[in-house]
Amino acid sequence: MFNSIKVHKMKNLIIILLLVPLVSSGQGEKERILFIGNSFTYYWNMPRMVEKMSEHYDLNWDVDQSTLGGAYLEQHWKGERKLLTRELLSNGNYNHIILQDHSTNPVLNPENSRTFLKKFVNLSLKNNPKWYFYSTWMYPYLRQKSDHFLPINKFYKKLETEIGHNVVEVGKVFELFRTKYPEINLLNDDDKHPSPQGSYLIACVIFTQLSNENPIGLPSRFLDNDQFDKQVIYYNIVNSKTAKKIQEFVADYFFK
Repeated sequence: MFNSIKVHKMKNLIIILLLVPLVSSGQGEKERILFIGNSFTYYWNMPRMVEKMSEHYDLNWDVDQSTLGGAYLEQHWKGERKLLTRELLSNGNYNHIILQDHSTNPVLNPENSRTFLKKFVNLSLKNNPKWYFYSTWMYPYLRQKSDHFLPINKFYKKLETEIGHNVVEVGKVFELFRTKYPEINLLNDDDKHPSPQGSYLIACVIFTQLSNENPIGLPSRFLDNDQFDKQVIYYNIVNSKTAKKIQEFVADYFFK
């Protein structure tokens, strides 16, 4: 009798032990994020910075990108210039997708931009992901082409009203930050692409909007070891005082 009870208890124990991994396995699922865009997205490893920011908060994010210098969303959609964006979307099971059209398109060719933004967000994908429109900034060339203060942001906010989804108002944050800190240059020497400080600001904005976490206290530089663990690779380096100003500004923008 004793032995049969012992065996019965052992069977229950085995069943319980087998069930534990099944229960805990769902807790480690990653939040998968995809950036679609061009150099305004990938400059200074911005998507990787977002992922490193998530690691700082112990968030389980896996960040990918489909980017190519000068690319338009139409080219992403049609698979031109060897872009594989549609294949990534079909196979990636992404939870969040950030769309960045060419910076000139919402100003100079808004109908084209609207057409392909809609094509992307109307895709039927497995995870029913959240879509974000990445509203870029104004620079000297674009300012000459428009009478509006923030035409790119105006375009995306109108689209948000029409079809929903979220706008990441990077261009608006750029303008507000420049007003407060004109001494901090957010653009490279070409007066077009983001500087290290600019990319850091973009990463802070996107990370904060997606996570709802406070950016204050994030590192000012992000790094990894190379594949041989012999050399440190820096994704971005920003002066700690400048990083603090950026963090505090973004925190005020989102939480005050």
